[in-house]
Parts: sequence; C-alpha cells; structure tokens
Amino acid sequence: MTARPLPHAGSTMDWVFGYGSLADAAALAAWLGRGAFAPGETALRRLTGRRRAWNVARDNAEIRAGRPCYVDSRTGARANVFVAVVNLRPAPGAAANGMAFRATGAELAKLDRREFNYDRVDASGLLDRPLPGRVWLYRGSAAARARYERGAAAGRAVVARRYLEAVEAAFASHGAAFLAEYRATTDPPAVPLADLRRTDWPDPPDPPGA
Repeated sequence: MTARPLPHAGSTMDWVFGYGSLADAAALAAWLGRGAFAPGETALRRLTGRRRAWNVARDNAEIRAGRPCYVDSRTGARANVFVAVVNLRPAPGAAANGMAFRATGAELAKLDRREFNYDRVDASGLLDRPLPGRVWLYRGSAAARARYERGAAAGRAVVARRYLEAVEAAFASHGAAFLAEYRATTDPPAVPLADLRRTDWPDPPDPPGA
C-alpha cells in the first residue's frame, strides 16, 4: 500500500474503503450531498493484513478557526486534550471489515479536506474480493500518529465517546454480524473515553478599530 500523488479522478469514479465512520452509508451519502448511494455504489469488503487501532490524534488545544473542535459536553469549554480516532495498523494474517463506496473526483477532494489527519493512499489489490477500478483509503499521517504518541505520553489523549459510538453504529447499520466482526478486528482504545461534543470553533473577533 503506497502513497501516490493525488490528481483527483475526473469523469471516472474511484472507490474509497471506509473502515470507521465512513462505513455509515446513509450518513456519508447525506454529507456528500447525494441523498443516497445508488445500487452497486457500495460494497462490503475486508482489507487484508490490517487491524484497526486508535492511534492517530489531533491536538484539540490548537486553535484553528473554522475547523471542528471538541468541547466538554457539560460545560461547553474547549477541551485541552488530544482526541484520538481510528486508524489501521499492519497485522499479518488479519483483515479489517468495512464499506467501499464509489466517489467522484469532486467528492474525493471534499473527503481529503475532511480527513486532514490522514493520507489518502492507494489500496488497490488489498481487498479480499476485488472491485473494478482504483481503491483508496485514508491512513493516519505520520504527524497524526506522532500527536497521538505525544498526547498519550502526557496523559492527555482521549477518545470521544460519541465518536466511538458513531463508528459502532456505522457497522451495526450493516447487521449484527458485521458489528461483531468490527469489534473482533479492532484494538480497544488504550486511552480513556471522554464525554466531548464536536463543534465548529468560531473565527477570532476582529481587533478593536478594524
């Protein structure tokens, strides 16, 4: 599985393999603005040689205007934590289940902006059953993995409970057996769960006299 330059697909539609929140077909289609995926635009598959792990993170203390951040669900205060999310790690002989879906070039560009903690890499040929055309997946970037290690070492890394529940719900939407397989092929978080709410961090106010 190698990273490649990312000229977005033009008139053709590539596949993306979703192994976390991207496995929720209904929520994903709504976010992409489609309404729903057409028949044949999604496929349940397994990615060989990988398990899921909660080993990439963002530093939620970094103020990035216009980007989502996490606040304490009770107080609404910005949480001074590293928020860990799901990733894939090498695991010979294993396979992680997920949902592949068709995506246009414009949708890939939109996904690239959303998945800013990840690199989009070519995973063609790594599925248990092939799909026609190129298959991408989002793999945690080196910087995001380093942030997780830094946060975990400082005792400030957490997993947002709502995110973990959303990922489980994504797999449950494909049936109880698919959810059970997700749990069997996912390392449990090595850091605590936290009751956080995702929100948009507002732009800073204009300086006086601006």
